[in-house]
Amino acid sequence: MINKIFGIGLSKTGTSSLSAALSQLGISSIHYPNDERTYHELKSGNYNLSILKKYQAVTDTPVVPYYPQLDKLFPGSKFILTVREMDSWLVSVKKHWETATTYEGQPAKKAFQEFIRAAVYGTVEFHQERFQYVYELHYKNVLEYFQGRPDDLLVMNICNGEGYEQLCPFLDLPVLDEPFPHANEWMHKLIKATADMKSVIPERASAVLIDDQAFGFDFESARSFIPFPESNGIYMGSPLNSTSAISAFQKTISTYHPEYIVLGWPSFWWQEAYPEFDAYMKSRCEEVMVNDELMVYKMNKS
Repeated sequence: MINKIFGIGLSKTGTSSLSAALSQLGISSIHYPNDERTYHELKSGNYNLSILKKYQAVTDTPVVPYYPQLDKLFPGSKFILTVREMDSWLVSVKKHWETATTYEGQPAKKAFQEFIRAAVYGTVEFHQERFQYVYELHYKNVLEYFQGRPDDLLVMNICNGEGYEQLCPFLDLPVLDEPFPHANEWMHKLIKATADMKSVIPERASAVLIDDQAFGFDFESARSFIPFPESNGIYMGSPLNSTSAISAFQKTISTYHPEYIVLGWPSFWWQEAYPEFDAYMKSRCEEVMVNDELMVYKMNKS
């Protein structure tokens, strides 16, 4: 059994696509966790991250510098180093640095961003010579660290077309017969979904979120979301069948009394997989919004 999965590629090497692909494979995954607890844990040298109680996979720079410690803390885990052709990577990462969110007015997120940039690149601002040096050194160090351990490390060039044919055998899963997620398309959909959700759910309202843990903190922190199915606030994975889904739903409703139900597109498959649950849920809700990214329902008061 795989313990955890860590995407340890640098920025703009397909880490968003990797996280989306893992979610499509049914693996609870988060890309670039930048919550305050993760920040304080990393800053204090505590690599047994609380976020790993909720997610099986974490990708991007918050875990990049710490792969040796994570390897020791979570033996049996899988590590995926996403790579990219150097010239293309430098152009992309430079553009990303120029246009990335700076989190003005959000001091905790801004502090995390500066901390992790310094930890990974040794600089907060983009510097081409330094970034090239860090890329080459990181690649060399990872290969040396995992030398003789081919079952533990996958080097993957998503930007050059590698996808499920490489990822699934590494994870001992059947190859998924679907297009590999494209990072930009995924992020655009997520940005739209976040804006749409905010437009119909009041700021202080609580909601059940069914998304196969694919949306991540930026979406989840926008409202008071309850993962589903859950136990003590921790996501418990997809239900076995409609009966177990209905039972979990009844417990969640009676415990938290949410005002809304949000079904994200990564979980649209639930409608066919759990038809009785889908009918049960909708019989107790009023449709608020349905589009290609979201289905939002308001709980009936009765």
